[in-house]
Amino acid sequence: MERRTDGPRLALEATALITVDVLSPAIHSRIVNASQRGMQLVMPDSRPVGTRIRVTVRIEEPQREITVSGIIVHTTTMESVDPRLTSRIGIFLTETGDDWRSLCECLAQLAPKSAR
Repeated sequence: MERRTDGPRLALEATALITVDVLSPAIHSRIVNASQRGMQLVMPDSRPVGTRIRVTVRIEEPQREITVSGIIVHTTTMESVDPRLTSRIGIFLTETGDDWRSLCECLAQLAPKSAR
């Protein structure tokens, strides 16, 4: 777990659907880690820094969806075992809700005490 100024970055393995604009189809991606103010995910193609995106997070247990919005603040192209996911994207979240904050608080409670 990585420490940030917005709190610890917590491991979160979840499916995410990325929407760049209302006319584009959703892009399937995976969230790597998250905090109340940001997240890192891997996706098929990079988008420019400054791109505004909407992320729908699909949680399996208990099954639910959480939608947040943010701005891409960094991108990295990487070699991946999965050729469908070759870009690592850092997102600063600009719109979240109580459901996102609750998820982050729950993840913090599950993190090992040495990592908090």
